[in-house]
Amino acid sequence: MSGDNYVVFDCDVGTDDAWALLMLIKAEKELKKFKILGVTCVFGNADATNVTKNTIRVLDSLDRQDIPIYKGCSGSILRPNSVCKEHFHGKDGFGDLKHSYEVNINRIEKTHAVNAMYEFACKYPKKVSFILLGPLTNFATCINMYDDFLDKVKDVWIMGGNIKGKGNATHSAEFNFFSDPEAAQIVLEKAKTPITILPWETCIDGDFGITWDWRINTLGSVKSKTIELLNYVEKSILEPKGFTKWIVCDAILCAAFLYPEKLIVKGRQYHATTELNGKYTRGQMVLDHSRQKQSNVRIIEEIHKENYRKIISWAAGLPGVEIDWNCDM
Repeated sequence: MSGDNYVVFDCDVGTDDAWALLMLIKAEKELKKFKILGVTCVFGNADATNVTKNTIRVLDSLDRQDIPIYKGCSGSILRPNSVCKEHFHGKDGFGDLKHSYEVNINRIEKTHAVNAMYEFACKYPKKVSFILLGPLTNFATCINMYDDFLDKVKDVWIMGGNIKGKGNATHSAEFNFFSDPEAAQIVLEKAKTPITILPWETCIDGDFGITWDWRINTLGSVKSKTIELLNYVEKSILEPKGFTKWIVCDAILCAAFLYPEKLIVKGRQYHATTELNGKYTRGQMVLDHSRQKQSNVRIIEEIHKENYRKIISWAAGLPGVEIDWNCDM
């Protein structure tokens, strides 16, 4: 295994985060090019306590009790936005289902997620990639607490924000950014290391051609504890809502992180900021199309559909699917 690459996985698990974590763990084992230092949890799809429990359940299903789990921020930096009122993923973020066992919460590390982020960056300066799949509160708080944190970060990968004003939390704001707009703005304004963002529109407008039928009858046929868990949870969330397409944004970002040359068909540098005060646009990511300001992010605008489908199939363990590309990291 390379000693030059480490990953911190910051999430608000949710099945979308669970698929990304499954993919990352399989890549760590098979590619042997990086090490997962820990999973840091933040509020989002559910409260921070339930997010942490869901994370434990996913890691248990993967027999990865060795990966440390850190509980992080339970609310936004400035003021709450009522983004969880409909509880799309259920109040607990995992469909409010009964499971065969209660998770062992003693597995949660005593160190707060924000402090863990800083400790990892200090231990491995310029060698840690941060994959941020929920509200950016943990990462932004670490920036605010530790002046030298960003100097030690290798790069940052974010699923969140939007580029055309399409929203899913409001008419014009994406969920993760709207959950804590101030945190998003802190990250965009202060980050000195490369930031890659997968926005909402790239996911929903990409037409990946992956149907719910294929997800549940093809990927869902794989015999593993993790797929059985995700089948159980996703069926309870998506089938009653009548979904015909299956889009897992967090897994798309993780695939792009692992294989940027094979996954990112189109990307462009922009200066990005977050609207904080708009009556209708609070939480919207805004790009400087006039090019008057120096770019601070790379926006992923198009993903290679066939390669993504192959990677998600490989991550699930679909028989006969192999990835023979060299790791791009």
